[in-house]
Parts: sequence; structure tokens; C-alpha cells
Amino acid sequence: MIAPLLLAVDFMNFTYATNPCKSNVPVPVVMRKGQFSYFDKKMAAGFDLHVDSVSAGSLQSGTRQDVVIVACDFPVGGTAAAYLFDERKGSAVLLAQVGTANWGGDWGAGPSSIHVRFTKNFLYVDDCKDTDCTMNLVTTYALRAGKLEKVYVETHKRKQ
Repeated sequence: MIAPLLLAVDFMNFTYATNPCKSNVPVPVVMRKGQFSYFDKKMAAGFDLHVDSVSAGSLQSGTRQDVVIVACDFPVGGTAAAYLFDERKGSAVLLAQVGTANWGGDWGAGPSSIHVRFTKNFLYVDDCKDTDCTMNLVTTYALRAGKLEKVYVETHKRKQ
């Protein structure tokens, strides 16, 4: 059973302890309405982070997990990461980073290139194998004894 939506964690207004561009944004990311901005004085550049998507599902009966894709845009390109959270009594515990995307002005693929799906107590994450994004990896995860396990990885040619 999945908890009703009213009891779900609001990832659009949430503090993320990590982020996809943590080397330039070394602070907790306090999202408000799915947005956060940070100015890196060393690089003299701004970084805009946003929640690209949230997907909810269950990896075990009676539990709820969420994959949150957070994107970090910077002057020429960006990076994104998919984070898997376990919801527990109105809070969320980070289990793992389960996907990534990187892009520039004329290379790579944005956060929409990360595809996630919960099915029959498994999580499937399909993302680019490399920055060229000509090949994809599908990684299958399961929750076993309270720990996230990678159970299968498959490489396939990216659909055009």
C-alpha cells in the first residue's frame, strides 16, 4: 500500500544535503517551489538548480520510495542526478544516487534523458552510458533487508 498523497514528502520544498553540482554548490540546497540559485564566487558564475521530476513507487510492500531528478544549470550546459529516497513517517532518507545526465552547448543530454519506472517491487533506471549518449544503461534495483541492491545492469543502443 502506498501512503496517500497528502502524507507524501514535498520534494519541491525540501532541503537536499547533496546535489549534482556539489563541487560548485557546496551548501545544502533549500528548494522552494522546486528552485534554488547559488553564486560561486571562485568561478564568478551562478548555478540554478531545479527539481525536474518526482516519481513515486514502492520497492517493498508497505513502503514508499521516490526518485527525484535534480538538475543544475550553469552558463554553458548542466548536470543532473536522480536520487532515490525512502519515505519514513513524513520525512525522506536518501538511499542512493541512481542516475546521471551531463550536457553542454552541443553535446550530451539533459535531465529528461533519465527515465525511471517502478514495477513489481523493482526500480528501473534508464540513463546515458556516457556523455555522447549513444548507448544507455538500464539498471534494476531492489530493496532487500532495508538496503538498496543493484540486481541487473543492461546496455542498449539509444533510441533516436
